[in-house]
Amino acid sequence: MSAQIKHQTLGEIQGRQGNGVVQFLGIKYASLKDKFAGSELVEYGETQGVIDGTQLGPTVINPPMGLENEFGFIQQSLPVPKLTSSDLEGLNLNISVPLLESKLPTPTSSLPVFVFVYGGGYGLGSNAWPQNDLERFVKLSADMELPVIGVGINYRLGATGFLTSQELRNAGYPSNNGLRDQINAFRWVKKYISDFGGDPANVSFIGESAGSVAGNLLLHTKEPLFKRYISMSGTALMLQPLPPPVSEFVYSNVIKSMGAEDLSSQERIKKLLDLPNEELLTLVPPNLPLLPIVDGGVIAGNFSYAEISSKEGPAVSMPGRSWCEELLIGDCQFDASIFGFMLGPRIAGIAKTFCNIVHKTPGDVGEKILQAYDINPSLSDKEGLYRILKFSTDINFFAPAIAIAKGWPGKAYVYHFNEPNPWDGEWKGEAGHAQRQVAVAFAGDFIKFMNGKGAWATFGSKEGAQVYGQSGKGFTSQYVEGVAREKSGRRNTIYQLAEDVGLDSLAGAWVTFLTTAG
Repeated sequence: MSAQIKHQTLGEIQGRQGNGVVQFLGIKYASLKDKFAGSELVEYGETQGVIDGTQLGPTVINPPMGLENEFGFIQQSLPVPKLTSSDLEGLNLNISVPLLESKLPTPTSSLPVFVFVYGGGYGLGSNAWPQNDLERFVKLSADMELPVIGVGINYRLGATGFLTSQELRNAGYPSNNGLRDQINAFRWVKKYISDFGGDPANVSFIGESAGSVAGNLLLHTKEPLFKRYISMSGTALMLQPLPPPVSEFVYSNVIKSMGAEDLSSQERIKKLLDLPNEELLTLVPPNLPLLPIVDGGVIAGNFSYAEISSKEGPAVSMPGRSWCEELLIGDCQFDASIFGFMLGPRIAGIAKTFCNIVHKTPGDVGEKILQAYDINPSLSDKEGLYRILKFSTDINFFAPAIAIAKGWPGKAYVYHFNEPNPWDGEWKGEAGHAQRQVAVAFAGDFIKFMNGKGAWATFGSKEGAQVYGQSGKGFTSQYVEGVAREKSGRRNTIYQLAEDVGLDSLAGAWVTFLTTAG
């Protein structure tokens, strides 16, 4: 079934109706002159005709098995719609609007809006992938009589999103394209969402994994992009922006892979632009990072645990701590399972490798980690990986969420997600990166937060968290006071270690292991 709205600027838009929700799909929000260019907000004329929003738009360029890989992380698959991809037309968004008494909302409805930013390590993902469909979430909000409008966006990934160098910047190609795309998506929402029934002054950012990290990074901007920020399992303490020399190293490797070292700057860039997308995906070895960089523009710099947990905030500029009013942040009980996939090629003798590498960290940091998490060279590969990932979960997901909440100047809420993965696979039984009752409770609390109704006690009042699952042990969700309590399913190990060596030293040990060849 279809439905149609008359937008004052965009004109007539045909949408797809079902399950009490109308979706306007594949709406282009930004245009590109070429695949490495900075995105530009779409301008609408009077002659564009009816916009067809009944079909999913193209994805941005993804690895050939990107969707299947993400299903592998989840350990479950979903029916996949017919998908296309494009290097120039992928910057589109999907808008999910609840029907109110069987009618579309109007500009006077002023419903809260959320923008969902997918994860995928900045290398894969799409708003068109079925696990990112916002229809059920929006339907639940209407059923709760707290209706919200959901917007799922695409942004560029991999090389077109994050490959940069001084050479490219001198030629007019900006750094951090993927983040700049996101900024334009939020600008589009603020400019045009009111005719869909949304309130442009009441927009929430909701991101998962790398999408959550992106929200953390957008707090560096002076421009107020969103009123509330929901951070699910990802911060810039876990995935820090790269220093410019690293991005230069990555770029030089791409140039070598193209055989373009002896070409002029102009010729190199032209060859890069002319590369088929499939070939571009293979030019960067998997061990080289394509990530946001500290550019002094979008991202002012990195920050430490000590800085971000202070009310004074980090030394680098982060205006978003003032313009973003509320924060909801949390983790899963075994978030680092995602690193298990990355470490797969290094699984042979991984416990011995980990011990050798962390022993080389300054002082006795390495020895303290090994003792606290009971890691020794004689462990089997499976058990060694499991214990290493427990440490990784604590230092990369649990501790960052607490640190950021502790230093947040406004209202902050913390959650812990403990519902085990029910599907067969390597991490069955772990709360990885929900059962239906827990999922509904989880989403329902997010909806309350987006509507400005808080969620539970603020972190600053009791330093507690809302805990979801385990349903198999008899409860869906409960509030637990205090950090690292048994009822919250979180170990105090990382904080006992931090008393001796500090969280930043522990994080440094993990980065050393992750970036050192075994």
